[in-house]
Amino acid sequence: MHELSLVKALVDLLEKEAREKNWGRVTKVTLRIGSMRQVIPDVMAFSFDIATKESPMEGAELEMLELPVELRCRSCGKEWEKGPFLCPHCGSSDVEIRQGMELEIESVEVEDQDAPKDQHTQVCNGG
Repeated sequence: MHELSLVKALVDLLEKEAREKNWGRVTKVTLRIGSMRQVIPDVMAFSFDIATKESPMEGAELEMLELPVELRCRSCGKEWEKGPFLCPHCGSSDVEIRQGMELEIESVEVEDQDAPKDQHTQVCNGG
């Protein structure tokens, strides 16, 4: 269950940013996760709830955008999704992973400390 260690690192990072930048309460975190990371969304969400319990991030929503594997043959330039790590066009094993290994923060939303309670501000947009 590597999801808990991933979430712990994420929460530590966001809490540090929140302190340094004087954010309000974090209300939503959106992640971009490549399918090769083998993250199980339900386990990640459960781990996020555990890691944020009794913290300033408790109750924040975690959204996960799963990115499929995209491969490209360095020999012939053919691109494809999933499947074997051999080019389906020329059979070369000189293959580049173009997408699918990501683990990135797409965005973070926080409550604006000076605004009405239901108003949120996007403070980080990694996309």
